[in-house]
Amino acid sequence: MRKPSTPDEDEIDATDQADKPVDLLPKSALPYHPRVGDPLDLLVDLSVGVVLGRSDSFHRKYHTVGLGTIGGVAETSDDILTSLLGMPVTLDLMSPHVMFVAGKRGSGKSYTLGIIAEELALAMERREIEVATVVVDTVDVFRQMVDANDEQADILKKWGLDAQGFKVAVYIPRRTYVGLPDEVKKKSRLFPLSIGPKELTVSDWGYVLEKGGSLSTTMENLIGETLDNVRKGYTSASGEKVTLKRDFSIKDMIQCIENNPSIEELYKPATKTALIQRLKRADRLGVFHPGGTSAQDLAVAGQITVIDVAPLGSDAEAVLAILTNMLCRQVLTYRMAWTDEGTSAREELPPTWLIIDEAHTLVPRGGTTPAKDAIIGYAKLGRRFGCSLVLCTQQPSAVSDDAISQADIIISHSLSHDNDIRALQQRAPAVMSDQFRDKVFISSLPRGVALVFDQSTENKRGFIMQVRPRLSQHGGTDRLSGLFEAVSLLSPEDVEEEIAPEVEEQELEDVEEGVVEDLPEVPRPPLKLSKDDWKVLDGWMKDYIKMLFDQEKQEYDITDEPAPRVEEPPPEPKPTSIEWQLERVPITELDTDQIRIRQFGPLPAHLFGKAMTRQVLYSRVSHEFLFTSEKDVRETILIERDGVDPLELIEDVTSGLISAGMMLDELVHETSFTFVCFRKDDLRAAFTVGVSEERVSIPIVVIGGNKSAVGKLAGQIRGILPS
Repeated sequence: MRKPSTPDEDEIDATDQADKPVDLLPKSALPYHPRVGDPLDLLVDLSVGVVLGRSDSFHRKYHTVGLGTIGGVAETSDDILTSLLGMPVTLDLMSPHVMFVAGKRGSGKSYTLGIIAEELALAMERREIEVATVVVDTVDVFRQMVDANDEQADILKKWGLDAQGFKVAVYIPRRTYVGLPDEVKKKSRLFPLSIGPKELTVSDWGYVLEKGGSLSTTMENLIGETLDNVRKGYTSASGEKVTLKRDFSIKDMIQCIENNPSIEELYKPATKTALIQRLKRADRLGVFHPGGTSAQDLAVAGQITVIDVAPLGSDAEAVLAILTNMLCRQVLTYRMAWTDEGTSAREELPPTWLIIDEAHTLVPRGGTTPAKDAIIGYAKLGRRFGCSLVLCTQQPSAVSDDAISQADIIISHSLSHDNDIRALQQRAPAVMSDQFRDKVFISSLPRGVALVFDQSTENKRGFIMQVRPRLSQHGGTDRLSGLFEAVSLLSPEDVEEEIAPEVEEQELEDVEEGVVEDLPEVPRPPLKLSKDDWKVLDGWMKDYIKMLFDQEKQEYDITDEPAPRVEEPPPEPKPTSIEWQLERVPITELDTDQIRIRQFGPLPAHLFGKAMTRQVLYSRVSHEFLFTSEKDVRETILIERDGVDPLELIEDVTSGLISAGMMLDELVHETSFTFVCFRKDDLRAAFTVGVSEERVSIPIVVIGGNKSAVGKLAGQIRGILPS
């Protein structure tokens, strides 16, 4: 059986991966690309692009497996050699992460969440991972992932992408679901969402019945008494015995308040009437129902699940908080479970990505909600047990420090308020350039552009990224939203509960008064995974980031957010200086005086070597010479020496290539670089030269259609020219 989320090592052979360097994104796809002076040093794999969320050793082990493309580097450098402009940005989807996505209203943050969900779906389609993904949607923008984004086909083409819909499961409130035509349910892949009243605690009921959960002490006591009597059973005023039930409804609670003599004696009629009115209002929401939706329904391996509570309107926040609380607790409990034999039982539920939009409503910095402690616990412990969390907000300063301090990756779109900008500066898990700290800069980021900070490069700075366009549609359709609204106007009696299952009642005649059987919260799911699948991931767990701050909480609104649109770039200005002319010179012998040696300022050694190698691979002329077929494979050899004459090193490298059987072909001069090109049958090689202080760097790229021949030639060169 294929390992679901950690692929079989035998199936991950680096030699089977594509050797051709990844295509850079065209400038037309990156209309905003400011110049940033500070050097940029990231984990870069030239065959895939920038890699987020992985250590170098982890990436060498798994290479392209479990990566998803979320955008492209959208900044230029003072030095063309070190620029990563146009390099695709990929996100690790194999290891567990805590991510934080921020941005003011309309900046594109919800759009970015959709891209993460799409890449998880694509990686599961490729059978590289097997996880569950649950998207908590408060603003009705994710359910249309089932439809392809045909409207942005031109923009997708610039990124080399095609529009595509995904088979997501969309859970909407039960009452709304029941009132919709069957063909609408099927086409939009809708499922009923409900919460079992038995799952709610007294404090949860307070949050449902009164905004902010501020019930009087007497009302709280009455709720507790009612729940206790319904669960244990009681004798009504008429002498009828109401037995213990496996599950119960709000109507059962109301019946208990009306007919239980013990409650009649303890509470005034006005208190009982007030609670009954509140319970009836909660019942009319049509989401509280026996046998509610469980984690096993939502967290399904290989599936994207969208929880859309927007049809509940102003009541959505309370319902979603309770549902998120249950989901976090159930998933984390099963993932942390241990069997009687003492072996790991993480297979009870698949590793789960929980994506929460408008997180400041569920896990606020000040105050509490039913979901707050559960989300914080999930953030602190989830990564250890294979669970990932993505929190999204328009106000970073309004989100609990305990949750966001766990973030290993932060993506921030445009922010306007000083408190939010300071919160980002204090929470970023990597160095923030002085340019990024400027309020004018971060508040003027265009829609769809973000700053990215990765803990795996915490000693390096963050960078600017243009998020890629969505493959699927973003935002609800007017027609379906209209149907939701129409159903909400119906009276409860007009909505036939045709899907309601018969709730099994169990009479426990021999159970003593006041004794309740311990029943499992949810049934044990059938999914079984091996604990060995997670050993390698646990090995890469890092220490949690501990950054606390004290900022004033801001007011917030739940708002819809349109998809970011990539504006067409303005016309290219006419050049004001003389352009470098491309010059090709056929040669049979090398004259080192013809070689242009590029001089650079001080650069870190590892950054210098990477940048020089990219220059050979991505310079237009060298790329055209080297890569002539889609089937070409490559080997790279980096020759670097300190304190040597660069001309002498050029002669040594040239002699080494000739000794390996290569023949000089041509010199190609472009800007301040010269590319020395060689041939041998269908094999090709090229190098260029750069100097930084005392270090001379000469990267050699060997290309050919036969992998064995390329490897053999590269081995010969390495034997002649040890790096």
